Order: sequence, then structure tokens, then C-alpha cells
Amino acid sequence: MLTENDVRVLQAERLLAEVVGFETDEVVRHALGSIVTTYRGTRFIDFTGGIAVHACGHGHPEIVAAIVEQAASVLHVSDIMRHTPQLELAHWIGDLLQKHHHGSDWQFQFMNSGSESIDTAAKLALKATGRKKFVAFEGAFHGRTLFASALSRSKYAHWDAYEEFLAPLRASIFHVNNIGGDGIPRLQDSMAALEELLEQEGSNIAAVFCEAQQGEGGYVPMTKEAGQRLSELTNQHGILLISDEIQSGFGRTGKWFAFEHLGIEPDMIVFGKAVGGGLPLAGVAAQRDLMERWKLGEHGTTFGGNPVSCAAGLAALRIIERDNLVSQASYHGEYIKQRLEPLIGHHGVVDVRGNGLMIGVELQTSDGLPDYLRVERVKIAARNQGLLFLTCGANIGKLDVDNSTIRLIPALNTHEEVINEGLRIFKEALEVD
Repeated sequence: MLTENDVRVLQAERLLAEVVGFETDEVVRHALGSIVTTYRGTRFIDFTGGIAVHACGHGHPEIVAAIVEQAASVLHVSDIMRHTPQLELAHWIGDLLQKHHHGSDWQFQFMNSGSESIDTAAKLALKATGRKKFVAFEGAFHGRTLFASALSRSKYAHWDAYEEFLAPLRASIFHVNNIGGDGIPRLQDSMAALEELLEQEGSNIAAVFCEAQQGEGGYVPMTKEAGQRLSELTNQHGILLISDEIQSGFGRTGKWFAFEHLGIEPDMIVFGKAVGGGLPLAGVAAQRDLMERWKLGEHGTTFGGNPVSCAAGLAALRIIERDNLVSQASYHGEYIKQRLEPLIGHHGVVDVRGNGLMIGVELQTSDGLPDYLRVERVKIAARNQGLLFLTCGANIGKLDVDNSTIRLIPALNTHEEVINEGLRIFKEALEVD
């Protein structure tokens, strides 16, 4: 029996802007672990993880308890004074980075979102180097603020809608072409182009933004060889290397950070999503000597590093470490790829790629073109059978359509029987004409 409040919730979709593009018109009622249920009583297996936020699944009781306890203690103080959840979280991540040989004197600027943190990293790079230009890659996605949108070059919908207004920002951003011969963005194909660019513009470039595994661009990992060449080139030209770990960080790719697959050491790490345990939290990590290039008041935030978000994030990171979820993500990622790789050559599947539980399945037409429409049909067919997943993929064909790749990003602690059920539904959805 629906209460009056339930009815109001179900009617509320009329009040929300459609620009967000909700995946379904259903309204969530309860979410626990990897299962989401709605007011209509529909049960979904969630292979979206809140867009890679829920590393520990929905509603983990330890995270919920940390939120409740912190909310009853200190809810918000802004930058009026420091608080222990933020200090403890900074200590925890700093110790993690030091443990993995990524330097020993880290400082952090906590923000609310990944997009804000990309802007933060860019401001620090400008301040620290005195240079005025940036480099990003074709297929990159770094967020939705004005600067992060200008830096991104993945989806047509992100790029084209504000092209005229973002032109002044984009005049200071070089996008290195990394389109492979098969039409797929492959970061290793871009190193020659980057080398040529830096020979001409290196002294003007403050930073290179890089995703060790691209997100919206199609879940494309960088090769170790390309990553190490990128590191060499940026060091050679005195350019800061900024690793965008917003989606890939904190265990998602089977390493604590995706750049660890490449054997490189970035100058800055931008993180978000999973670090908040389900609440808004993100930030930038850099060595102290770099952070100290800022003068007092040159950057700030009202809500960034909120006590409750930091408490939730600290609980989540401790769970990830204690329960060995990083190695579990690596194991289950290989398991999923082994189950899906035999599909290559069938039902339009041309590639199964990615690291850990950040897996992309790309579809093409018989003519070798990105099959955006079929991807959408498969997504709808899976959703009708109770499986939620998202899509991605750069607009390689320069059409006003995006998304040729299905992305699978379940919680790192998803049980194997749930993974198997999800894969069964996924395979059946691929058979839909």
C-alpha cells in the first residue's frame, strides 16, 4: 500500500530536468549491496555501481554507521576549522600512496566532485609552472564544469553543445589525436603526436591530463609502454603529469590506482567517486612542495571535504583494504573477461577490454562502424530482464550519436553468484536483434 508520500515521490519525475538523462523512469525505493528495488517492485542487479561510486555496494552497514555517528557529532564546519575525519582521511590516503612507493610527503585539497577537482588541479598547475596551456587526449572525459568540459573530448553531446562558448578555453588546450587504425581510441598511438607537439609547444604547457584507463571515451586502457613514454616526455619538458583517477581509483581496476598498471609516478592525482563511500567527495593529491606554490586564499571550497563525507569515505577505504577488494576486483574482472571474450565475433561484439571491474564491451556493425543503436537496444533488453548497466564510447564516427561500448562496473564486493546472474542476462540481451 503506497503512502501519500510514496505517491508524491512517484510523481516527482515531472519536476526534474531531463538534461540529466535518467536511465529509467522507475524510482528507487531501496538499494543494498548489488541489488536495487523500485517503487514498482522491480528488482535490478546493479552493474553501474552509482557510476563507479559504490565500491562497497549500496548501503554497506559500516558506512551507514559511520555516517550516522559523524552526523551526530560534527555535520559541517566548512573552512572555519579542521576536523578529524578529513585529517584521518588525508593520513590514510597519504599512507596508502607512500606504501606503494608514490612519494612520502603528500598533501590534499578535498573538494565535492571530480569536475571541481580537475579545475583545482588545473589552477595549481598554472600557479606552479607559470605556463598557460594544457594537453588532453582524444576520447578524454574529465567532467562537466566549463574547464573540465573544454578539457574533455569524448562524446559529441559533451563537446558540441557549448562549442562556441568554450572556444576561448579550448584555445589553450591541445587534444592529441590518438585514434587507432581500427577507429578505436588507443592512447599508445598518440605518443608520436604528443612528442611532436611538445617539441613545438612544450615550454608553454603547464600539464598533461591523462586517464590511465579512459572512462567515457570507451574504457580504453593505456599500454605500459605508452604510459612510460608519456612520463618521460613530461619530465623532459618540465610539464606536470596529472592522473585522472576519478572513475578508476581506489581499487576499481584491480590496483589502488590505474596509473600503477603503467609503472609511472604522476605529479598530481585527481580522485573522486569511490573515495566518498557514496557521498559527494573528491580531491587532488600532490607533493607538499607543489601544493605550497599556492598562496593563502587562492583556492577554496565551502563543502569540499565535508566531515560526514570524509567519515563515509574513510569507512569505505578501510573496508576495501580489510576485505581485499582490490585483489577481488582483479580476480572477478579476469573472470568476467574470460566469460565474455568468446563472444568476440558474435552479436556484433568486437572487443572486451579493461582492467579489474572496469570492463568495456564494444559493438560494431557488419560494416565496421560503431553500433550505437544496437548498444542502446541491448541496454534496454537487459534492463527489461533486471540488469542495469551504462554505456560509453567516444564519437569516433563524428556523428551526433555517442556510445558504442557497454561498460560493466559492479561493486568491488559483488558476490560471484550475482555476477553470474548478471552475465547470463547480459548474454541473453546481446542475442536481441
